[in-house]
Amino acid sequence: MKLTVRFLDGSAETFDTDALTTESALGRTNALTDLRVTLGDGLWVDASWYRMTQAPDDERMPLAQRSAGCRLHVLSEDELGQVRSIELDGTLQWLRVGPDLCDMSLFDEVADLAYGAGGPSGSMADKATWLHDLLKDRLFPRAKPQEAHARACAALGMTEASYEFLSGLAANVYDE
Repeated sequence: MKLTVRFLDGSAETFDTDALTTESALGRTNALTDLRVTLGDGLWVDASWYRMTQAPDDERMPLAQRSAGCRLHVLSEDELGQVRSIELDGTLQWLRVGPDLCDMSLFDEVADLAYGAGGPSGSMADKATWLHDLLKDRLFPRAKPQEAHARACAALGMTEASYEFLSGLAANVYDE
């Protein structure tokens, strides 16, 4: 897996985890490497591995059980604050929208589920505001307005601050 990080200053950095999938990546016979990428107090990659044991005498297939490998701290929290976007194997995973990084995979999944001929075409801002209102009104109709707003933002993979940024962009579209 390749992680490509693009920074606000225009620079980019690529992290390549392909070496973690080799036979001896973690010092043992390795049948499979499992990588989990997370954001929190930085960008982390948790690597687990499946050690291949010798085949038993009764000719059954050998068992490869999951074992904890290592935790890689790829970017610090300060470095994460300078990130514009993060791609996993060429697919956009997180994108800075306003002040925060948004989970674009989750946003796209929700858009695919809810978007139809009645939805707007065009910008991410238009889609976000349309989806936010749809989620808020249909999924959380009995919630208090602020709670419905917060839950709709979370369902879209973004913070409330990022949504406010996008809704401000959507409101500033002028017709000629």
